[in-house]
Amino acid sequence: MTGRERYLEGVVAAGCSIRLPRLAAERRTGVIHRVRNRRGVSVVAVRAEAVDPDERDALARFRFAQYLDVGFIDAELAHHRRLVCDPGGPDAPGSVDCVAFDAADGLLLASLSMRAPAAAPAGTTLSTRERPLLPLEEHFGWGALNRLRLLPDLPLERVRELSRFVKNQRLGERTDLGTRAVVEVCIAALRCLAGPLSLEVEAFAGEFEDTVARRHLEFLHTPFVMVRGGLPAFDPGHFLGPALDGRVRYPFAGLVSDLGSTAARLHAIDVALAEPGLGGLMTLAAAPVQQPPRSSLLPPDGVAILADTPLPQRELGAAARRRARALGARLRSFTPFAALSDTECTTLHRLLEPLDVAAGATVVARGEPADALFLIERGQVKVQGAVTLGPGDWFGEIGLLTGRSRTADVLAATPLRLLCLSGDVFRRHLHPLADVHGELSRVALLRAAAQLEAA
Repeated sequence: MTGRERYLEGVVAAGCSIRLPRLAAERRTGVIHRVRNRRGVSVVAVRAEAVDPDERDALARFRFAQYLDVGFIDAELAHHRRLVCDPGGPDAPGSVDCVAFDAADGLLLASLSMRAPAAAPAGTTLSTRERPLLPLEEHFGWGALNRLRLLPDLPLERVRELSRFVKNQRLGERTDLGTRAVVEVCIAALRCLAGPLSLEVEAFAGEFEDTVARRHLEFLHTPFVMVRGGLPAFDPGHFLGPALDGRVRYPFAGLVSDLGSTAARLHAIDVALAEPGLGGLMTLAAAPVQQPPRSSLLPPDGVAILADTPLPQRELGAAARRRARALGARLRSFTPFAALSDTECTTLHRLLEPLDVAAGATVVARGEPADALFLIERGQVKVQGAVTLGPGDWFGEIGLLTGRSRTADVLAATPLRLLCLSGDVFRRHLHPLADVHGELSRVALLRAAAQLEAA
């Protein structure tokens, strides 16, 4: 075993052997949910501000060890920097840690965090452009969940992100306790949201691979909405970079007021957890998957397709994802697309056709059929020989919106790089978006009026 391998194995072994029996202290402050001993597993949900620095460090080392053991951590980076835990700071006030441990000796079995957003000015919502990002937005980008109902207009402080869901990977003979612990921390989170946190939290969000974590939510019959768009990517050198490599991850969200529908299911799980062994849980898990009740966050016609179009995550490495994201972000320089999320910009850019046009060429001619909008990335055009448009401008919106023939000649005053938005892409992906359609309509009316005045 090399020195690097010894170091990493030591970090995992130490993290997987952490015991925190004092979390179960009867008079502990900040505890909002407790299971004292259910078939060998104890659970607490404790507010982050009531966790002392030593306990916070122990929980961070426990989580880091699990991530490292399953390959989510950049092992080379962890060894080089001698990391033993997440280098980030403490969670914001209002966060809650759900922790399960062996009732006999306090060995940590599983944990899950409900993380509050960073402090923001009063009135900040998810639709606010300049605001602290949710943890999931640090790699999905701003606004990943903004096409859902209700959620974008909620105060940011009333949203919690479910994250850091880990299970002890080195349990040996305690594997059954680990299985129970995973279910227990999930139940703890839902009971906290529907109970003691219900007056301060209105929605929860998170991300998952479309396998394990999603199945836990479905097992609990939790109403939620998953958004399938986006190319999540960390900045270069991020210690969690491998967590995205070759994987497919999606953001999700749910409304706390919808959680009343889970009561019967949680009762059935409580009964199963009270039984010895895992037979009761296995019976529930083996039953046909029941479709959770419809989430109130789901728009009547479903999530807007531009936000919900799957992109090839598994096939794209980190550098390719970042490049695609950067190209998409340039679309925000065009005002109709300024309010689009990072996910929507990335998807839209992949749907546009790049066109290079030589200086002096006619781009569109008056009277031609019109079914495309042109965005100017580079160069300048002359419209009717008078108006000059350049980077960040666009033309063709009148024909695109009305279906009528072109109303003006457009000539390339210089060499051009254009992005062509076809009518098919517009109708399928952008027409349902009121912000985009409204801005294009506003400009189309102004330009049509100017043409009438000049006629």
